[in-house]
Amino acid sequence: MREIIKSAAFILASIILARFALPANITPIIAMAVFLPYITKNNHLQTLLPIGILFLTDIFLGFYGATMLFVYGTLLLISLLSRKSYDGQFTGILKTSGLSVLLWHIIVNFGVYLNGLGTVSLAQTYLAAIPFDFRLLVSTLAFSSLFYGCNLAVNRYINKESVSSKPTPLA
Repeated sequence: MREIIKSAAFILASIILARFALPANITPIIAMAVFLPYITKNNHLQTLLPIGILFLTDIFLGFYGATMLFVYGTLLLISLLSRKSYDGQFTGILKTSGLSVLLWHIIVNFGVYLNGLGTVSLAQTYLAAIPFDFRLLVSTLAFSSLFYGCNLAVNRYINKESVSSKPTPLA
C-alpha cells in the first residue's frame, strides 16, 4: 500500500512540475483528466484533481482573466466526458483524448475571442490557435498513451506478483 501512495505522489508531482518545465500547450493536464476513470472510480477525484492541479500551478504561473472560466469549465467538461466515455480500452482513451482537445479548441478559443480586444474575428482566433492546439493534441495523445501503458505494466506486474508469490512462513 505504501508503494501505491509513493507512486501516486510521484505521478502528481511529475504532472505539477511538467506545467512549469514543458513549453506552452505541452501538458499532461488533459491527459490526466481523460485517464483518471481508468484508475479510480472516485468521481470527486476524477473531477477535482485536474482542476486542483491547474489552479495550484496557476497560482505560480499567473492568472489570466475571464478566459480562466472557459479553461476551467472546459477541463470540468472533459472530466465529465471522460467518465461517461470510459470503456477500459486503449482506443477509447485515444478517442476521448482527441475529442477533449477538440472541445478545448472550440470552447477555450471562443473564450479568448470574447475576452480579446475585438480586433480579430472568431475565425481568425480559431486559425491562430491551431498550432498551439495541435501541440496540445500531440501531448495529450502522448501522455494518455504513456499513462495507459504504465498502468497496464503495473497491473501486469501486480497480477504476476500475486500469482507467483508464495506465503511467507511464520517465524
